[in-house]
Amino acid sequence: MRASVSDVMQPCPVFVSSHDLVTRARAVMRSSGFRTLPVIDGGRLEGIITARQIIRITSTRSNIPVAGIMFPPRLIATPASNLVELARDMVKLGISNVPVAQSYSDKTVIGLIRLDGILKKIAGGMKSKPTVGDIMTRNVVTCEQDDEISHAWSTMEQNRYSGLPVTRYDKQKHKLEVIGMVTRSDIIRSGTIRLAGESVKGGRPPTKVRSLMRTPAITATPSIPVAEAIELMLRRNVGRLPVVDDGNLVGIVSRSNVIRTACG
Repeated sequence: MRASVSDVMQPCPVFVSSHDLVTRARAVMRSSGFRTLPVIDGGRLEGIITARQIIRITSTRSNIPVAGIMFPPRLIATPASNLVELARDMVKLGISNVPVAQSYSDKTVIGLIRLDGILKKIAGGMKSKPTVGDIMTRNVVTCEQDDEISHAWSTMEQNRYSGLPVTRYDKQKHKLEVIGMVTRSDIIRSGTIRLAGESVKGGRPPTKVRSLMRTPAITATPSIPVAEAIELMLRRNVGRLPVVDDGNLVGIVSRSNVIRTACG
């Protein structure tokens, strides 16, 4: 895949300023589903703020400015940046979107590059015919519907996953069934992580995975072509597909698996 960032970059849809309160950044994340927001002042990139930082602030009314918790971006792209090299770095660092600046010296933000945009490029240029079974991850990290959301979130953060399959073991069939999916975007939009600490103090019961999981889960089979799996991810706006064979969970295929395969 020979391409530059200019081939797939898009306008930067959401951002905050360093003077905004963290509560505003939290609201933007909840409405957009973005887990990372660029911090832009006067058109210039000043930093990055992530959901991980925001959830540590449990008060619903906070006067903490974004400038107080933002940090320098780990990746910045320019229109001329090599798309393959950027994709590799994004997967390595677990980053799903990168701000595009005019140049490395001029930090004026002119767009955004997302993993979904890279996937579209890959799908259009894929010449070989690998199957999902060829590239999937076989050791799948899962959760159960009665797990607390705070536990599921911690598991995602520790493993840098965008979501987890929700499973149930059928003892009679000896199969691990996928009954749903819970994602970081779902949790951010719900606001349950921020309230987790306050729930304990206030005596409220913890939120369980069953209350947020999406059912039925969108799944793939080991035999379908990777190009078809990419199309399914893009059409349903998901980053990971549990791979099911005869009703049994056998793996998971993610945007990262696809990009590693296509970009080496």
